[in-house]
Amino acid sequence: MISFCDIHLTKEPALKKDSPNFKYYLNALKRSPNFSGFSDDIMNEILNVFYVETWSKGDLSFEGDKTLHTFYFVVSGRIKTYKVNPETGNEFILYINAPGDIFDVICLLDGKRHDVEMEALDDVTLLAAPIDVVREWIMKHAEFNKILLPYLADKFRVMEEKANDLALFDTWTRTVKLFIKHTKVNMHGSELKLINNLSHSEIAKIIGTSKNVINRHIQRLKNEKILHVDRKHIEIENLQGLLNKLKNHS
Repeated sequence: MISFCDIHLTKEPALKKDSPNFKYYLNALKRSPNFSGFSDDIMNEILNVFYVETWSKGDLSFEGDKTLHTFYFVVSGRIKTYKVNPETGNEFILYINAPGDIFDVICLLDGKRHDVEMEALDDVTLLAAPIDVVREWIMKHAEFNKILLPYLADKFRVMEEKANDLALFDTWTRTVKLFIKHTKVNMHGSELKLINNLSHSEIAKIIGTSKNVINRHIQRLKNEKILHVDRKHIEIENLQGLLNKLKNHS
């Protein structure tokens, strides 16, 4: 396991209105439902205390002390938050933060260390701010509460669903549900989002099983022409077939 102190990351100075990339990061905030409702004055105030961090894919893993003092907004890339069994080394992915997400809201609310680890799944760009400053925003701006509370509710529902799935469904059903949940339908067909291009090992860690088990489930869906698989790249060929699998539990 790599500690945070061993990781090289890039940190830029706090953003100011005359900074070259100020408009780029302002637009990134505006695209996020977590910040889109703010006035320009509040957005400028927020950006003035943010600085930019970039993390490299695969080589960043740290424990919860970092987010005890720093609050993050994801501009690009994905970060997994996970737990590790110290005896077996088995991992379980709690959730994946993607562009527009904020973390760590648990540390933000209770001021206590969050006993989890995080790792960049891609090259990641983040906006970071001292967590005490963010707490001041919550007290100062009612708009922040109106956005933060629904975001928290959504995260709680995700974790509740994950707990229910682990307790009530077998690995086959959990696999089918995972692919359905992250499939988006557009004019070109069905596209896998968030978990796209993840290794089978990482997908197994999301549903709480082994790589061998997830390989069997994916191969079965491939054989039935529901998935098209090319190494880590998975495409949904037959969304209705996937939905039927869940409906029939077969």
